Amino acid sequence: MALAYLLSVATALVVLAVAMRPRRAAGPTPPLPPAPAPAPAVAVDPGSEVRVILAAAHQLADRLATAA
Repeated sequence: MALAYLLSVATALVVLAVAMRPRRAAGPTPPLPPAPAPAPAVAVDPGSEVRVILAAAHQLADRLATAA
């Protein structure tokens, strides 16, 4: 019985020593570079509003077709 008690005390001391050991703190992560600005989806020419609207509708239809 005394042997079981000594083993349990030794196990508790080992667990306590492992729990109290100093931990290495993770260093700060370097900042990520800024994301590049997205290219304009549609180039706008003066007087071409209808073409711009049709091009935007076509892009939207393509995106919806790939999402479905």
